[in-house]
Amino acid sequence: MAFLVLHAAWGIIDATVSDLSCGRSWDAVHRVRPRAPLTCRECQHGMVPVRSPRGLRFFRHAPHAPRCSMAGGESLEHHLLKLELAQAARAAGFYAEYEVLAPNGSWRADVMATSTDGKRRVALEAQLSPITAEDVQARTDRYSGEGIAVCWFGVAPRPWVGSAPRFCSTAQRRLGRLGR
Repeated sequence: MAFLVLHAAWGIIDATVSDLSCGRSWDAVHRVRPRAPLTCRECQHGMVPVRSPRGLRFFRHAPHAPRCSMAGGESLEHHLLKLELAQAARAAGFYAEYEVLAPNGSWRADVMATSTDGKRRVALEAQLSPITAEDVQARTDRYSGEGIAVCWFGVAPRPWVGSAPRFCSTAQRRLGRLGR
């Protein structure tokens, strides 16, 4: 599942915003024939626009996709938490982008929130799987080394809580209902 894909003519499109970030509607890519020219930003395999029964819009790899971190490595709950984080950043007046990769490949932010003047960046990390406090600190330090603040988000107490800026949310129960 992915929220961002590359369109051959329109560039990067975002399923989570009404105009797909390119001035087009969801109907311009969803269930059109011929299929919209969409590819994964990571592996360049074809992508298919999907709408869940509850209306969540996202992209899935077309059949026979290669191994790719965007091809199923994250749970639905993780994707929904990233969606919630991006929406919160946008509501706070920030620009939000999913899966932002460092120029040197040393990190990938789940959501990168950037102030409208471009001077402040905050990586918003949805951390639902187990991770050590040392790994959280190392990843936090990589962001800090590039002048990027980071905040970690989870839904349950974990051993890393207390080692980095973080929020523990009960919103996951509500988010889980969105994906059904």
